[in-house]
Order: sequence, then structure tokens, then C-alpha cells
Amino acid sequence: MRQVQRLLNSTKKHLFNRYICQIMTLLAAIPMFLISNVAFAEAAPVCPSGHAMYYLGSKSTTTAPKATLSWSAAGNSSTTYSFDSGLKLVLSFSDINFIRTGYPEVSSFAGVTTNALNMRHSSEKIDVNHRLTATINKPVTKYGFVVQDLDANAAGRYTESVSIVTTGGSFSNFANNFTVSNSNKTITANQWANCSPSSPCNFNIEWEAQSANTPFVTTHGNPYSGASTTTSTGDHLVGYSDFYFCLAPPKLIVKKALNSTRVNTNDQFEIAVSGGSLAANSFTTTGTGSTITNGTSATLTLADSTSYTITERVMNGTTLGDIANYNATYICSNATSGSTTVMPTSAMSYSASGKTRSFTLSNATYGDDITCTITNTANYVFSGTVFNDNGNVLSPSKDDISSKYLNNSLYFNGKYDSPTESGIPFTTGHTITLNKCTGDSGTFSPQTVNIGNDGTYSFSLTPAQVGSYTRLCVTQNEPSNYTYSVDTTSNFLQIDITNSKYNYPSNDFGDVVQENAALVLIKSQYVHDCSLNNLATIGVNYDGSASSAYSTKPISNIIPGQCIAYRIEATNRGNISLADIVIKDTLQSKNDSNNSLITSTLVNPTPIGENSGTPSFATNSVSIGNNGTVTTNTFSLGATTATRRQAIRFNTKYGTIISN
Repeated sequence: MRQVQRLLNSTKKHLFNRYICQIMTLLAAIPMFLISNVAFAEAAPVCPSGHAMYYLGSKSTTTAPKATLSWSAAGNSSTTYSFDSGLKLVLSFSDINFIRTGYPEVSSFAGVTTNALNMRHSSEKIDVNHRLTATINKPVTKYGFVVQDLDANAAGRYTESVSIVTTGGSFSNFANNFTVSNSNKTITANQWANCSPSSPCNFNIEWEAQSANTPFVTTHGNPYSGASTTTSTGDHLVGYSDFYFCLAPPKLIVKKALNSTRVNTNDQFEIAVSGGSLAANSFTTTGTGSTITNGTSATLTLADSTSYTITERVMNGTTLGDIANYNATYICSNATSGSTTVMPTSAMSYSASGKTRSFTLSNATYGDDITCTITNTANYVFSGTVFNDNGNVLSPSKDDISSKYLNNSLYFNGKYDSPTESGIPFTTGHTITLNKCTGDSGTFSPQTVNIGNDGTYSFSLTPAQVGSYTRLCVTQNEPSNYTYSVDTTSNFLQIDITNSKYNYPSNDFGDVVQENAALVLIKSQYVHDCSLNNLATIGVNYDGSASSAYSTKPISNIIPGQCIAYRIEATNRGNISLADIVIKDTLQSKNDSNNSLITSTLVNPTPIGENSGTPSFATNSVSIGNNGTVTTNTFSLGATTATRRQAIRFNTKYGTIISN
């Protein structure tokens, strides 16, 4: 600190002051300068492990990003120092009193300050003759600087003091020539300690973590009670140097939000962040309906200028769901104002194989405090499976009415009984179409998808696409060469849409191969001499002789002119009712496609349906005495023991003329 006679001409300070200092030891009564070669006792700046340091000063020992301590112009009250990535430190002075012309300024002042931002005041008594404020536009984990040449002088009538105004600051590395008071927030030079190599004046002021743009404020003054409030007996000078601050590595928090109810009631969202050397991490939401709990990640520490991937998937318990069932948006914000880190805005990428969505966060830098919120809105999901409704019947047979079929409740029941039954693999041209239902108005854009290799299909529509429709319809489009050509369900399904329900699964289509069709027709025959007058009196014995009962055994030794009575039984071996069944049987005729040698005609007794006349015969069925086709009216078969069978009987006369 310099103590200077008010009458001295300031323009002579450098040479004359040195002269006065030398004779001061001999002429104590003469006002003089006290000059010392200061011993710097302050500590070197240190940041928490892994944090980045930014330094403002002249030291060459630090590898931190550095700016040179300078001042915009002598006498100005503030200067801004810029670092990389938009980082700024602003130093400013206010509440300035009794300041000498040309200050503040940066210099090494006559041996008492070194490369310091100096403030020089006349020595009137005042608690605050300047206020130093520093602001940094990013949150810091530490901020500090060195105070130089804070001392006292009796002749100059000053005892300098510095007070910490901003909470969290502290003094350190000061010698015994200071007194700390005011709950350790004020440091004052002891009377009459003046700076010297054996009594260093430098010390540190430091703060721990503070948010962005926190004003770090200290005040300087001359509280010496013996000083005049109006008259100065000399000058005093204080210097500030070696400013530094620390920034934490970039931080990331991921949050989850939901703007609708869940597609599936047990859907939960799992979010993970990966990249760099970041340890494995994820969090899974809880909650039901539209409520998200446990929807925030831990605070993740990232590496500077590294890319990270934020990935989301949906889980149904332990089963992986499909995140495509939700429309997703996200927004990332940086709580650090002034950061030049560009927040991602591109749409999330969907992975069909992983059923995930993700986006990338790149080039975050020290001090960034980023929060990304992923918001989902449920899509309408219409899905199902095209399945083989065979009840896991092995070695299918079109004529088998054994217990393998009749006692198999899973066979041909129109229901997808997984895992006993499985989906039908995709073949070219096998598609499902979603469209508005017949008769509905409005504009709807139909969608068509291939079934998967496991027979599944799915449509995901936004609420805007569904609009005000209260129903939609799905259609199975079977390829022309389709092996599973027998339907166990309709190829047209209506889906009724209700409020706040988004998931419409199990719109399944059942099919089987021809050998597994539910309807089985068994034709048996009885040979007689044409004297039969009641078709119902003949018994049924499929394994017996055709001359004694209706039999499925071959006829041998038939004589032209004899009669053959036929019985055709329709059996429903499936587990759903069959409707609109028509039995047609064409009597043989010479020159027909089977190269028959004779022509048969329908003869009495009149054809009958075994169940009280059911099935009945169509009006276009062949009439008595003619050759043609026996045709029934439509009838139905139930799925119970009592209703699953119907049969007809009719009589024919074997022709007497053999065609050459």
C-alpha cells in the first residue's frame, strides 16, 4: 500500500516516491511513501477434480484457458473478459469514493502490486470507497482472486479493510498482520502493519459453487476512526489479481412426460444415456394412466465435446413393447445463459429392430446445465395376428372326424390360442388394410401393411389421423396362392373406438389349410333291387356291406338296372357354427368328366333330410326320373354334439345302357 502526501504532484510519483521512501527511515516526521518488495503468500488457484479452470491474470504456470488482465481504459468502471464457448467474466466497480484520477488501472505498481487491477484512493475515513463485482455467465463451482497490498499506516491515517458481501465467500492464506471480524466476512489490516517481504500482504478470497450470473461482491474501505471524513493525509492503493473460476463438466438431466393415457395399462418408459465413458445408467418410470412418477434421471456428468445418445423404450412388465405406439417429441434446454452449445432439435430416430427411439446430444461444454424432456402422446394402435387355427393338430386329414378333432377345443374355434397355435408366415401379397368402414363418411387415408413373418400386423395412427371416427375396419387380403385358404374368422373386422382408449389389439384372422377345414362330407351307399319305399329304414354301417346298410365300402358286382340309395352326412368337426352350407351331388352320366359308362337317374322314394326334413332340397334340385344334380337349400351346423351333424338321403337307379 502506498501512503502519499496530498501535496505531492502525482506526476512525479515514480522517481520522487522512491527518493522519499529511502529517507523515510531517517525522517519519520516527514510524510513519506512506504514501499516494499512484497512477498506473495497467496495460494495458487485450484479447481475440484475434473472441473475446468479459466484464469485471468499473468501467471504462466497454469494450463487453464487464459485471458490477460487488462482494463478497457483507465478510469472506466467495468471490463468484460471473453473466453471460449461464449464464456464471459465481467469485473466492475461501483460506489467509488475518493478515487484518484486514472484509476482503476492495471499495472505492477512500484513494487507493492504485481500485474494487478489497482484502485488508488485518498485516505478519508469511509467504510466503502469502492465495490468490486464479478459476474460469470455460467454456473461456477469455484471463483476467487488475490488481494494485494492491503495494509495500514499511521501517518497516512488509514487501516484498509475488505468485506465479503456475497454469501459463501471466505478469506484464506493471510498472515498475522490482519484481523478477521464480522463472522469472518471482513478482513482489516492491523495497526500499523505495512507490507514488507517479511510481512506479506497478499491473500485469497474464494467462493464455492454459485449459479450463473451470481454477483460476487466485495467492498474496500478505510474504517480507521482516526482518519478525517473530509481531509486526506495521504493515498492508499489496493490491487486485485489472479482471478479464476471453475466450471463443472457439463451436466444432463433427462425427464419424462406423458400427454395422454398409456397405450397399454402397464406400459412404463425406460430411458438410458450412453456415450463416451459414461457408466451404464437408466431409469424406468412408474405410475398409471397419464401419470408419470419416477420420471427424472439422476444428474449425469458428461465429458466436454462428446456425443451422447438418449434412448427410450417402452416396457410391458418384462416384455419389450414398441415405442412406435407413442408419438414422441423432446426439448432440451440449457440453464446456463450465454452458452453457445447448440441444443438438438432433429426428430428422434426410430429403430424397428430395437423398438426404440433416440436422439443425440453433442458438444456440451463445461458449465452447461442441460435438461432434456421427452414427451409422449399415445398413438392409436390397431393390431392382430393372422394365425393357423388348427389347434395344433398334426397330420391333418380332410375326412377325419375322430376325437383328434371332435375333442380338440382349440381347433377351428376362431380364437388365437397362443402358444398352442402360431402365426402364419408372410407370403407375397398377404396384407392387411385399415380403412373407414362401409357407409361411413369423411376422409380417411387407408393404410395397408404386410403381415410379419410371425403373422402379426400393426397400425399406429396419431389422434389427428383417427379424427372423429368411432369405428374403423380391417380387411385381410389373401394372396391368390394362399395355402391357408379356409377362413375360421371373417376377413372383415370392425373395431369400435372409445374415448381415452388407444390400444386395440387381438384383431386376429384365423385360417387353416384345406385338410383342416371344419366341414366334412361323408357319402355312403346302399345297393338294392329298387323295391325300397322308405329311405329312412336303412341303417348306417360305414364299415359294413353296402347291400345291408349305408356303407363307405366300395360296391362290387352291381347289375345294371339295380338301384343305389345314397346318404351324404355333413359334419362340423370345428368349434364354431357353420352357416350357408349347400350339399350338391351330381349323378353320373355317360360322357361326363369322369368318363362314366352309364347314366343314373333320381328315382323314388323322394329325397329326404334326416332331421325332420332338414336339410331340404332346392327347387332346382334334380327331379324324379331325371339325371342332374341333387342340391339342398342352405343349412347350418352347430358346434355341439347334438347340432354338428346333418344328412340327406336319396335314391338312384343304375343305368341299363352301357355307352360304347
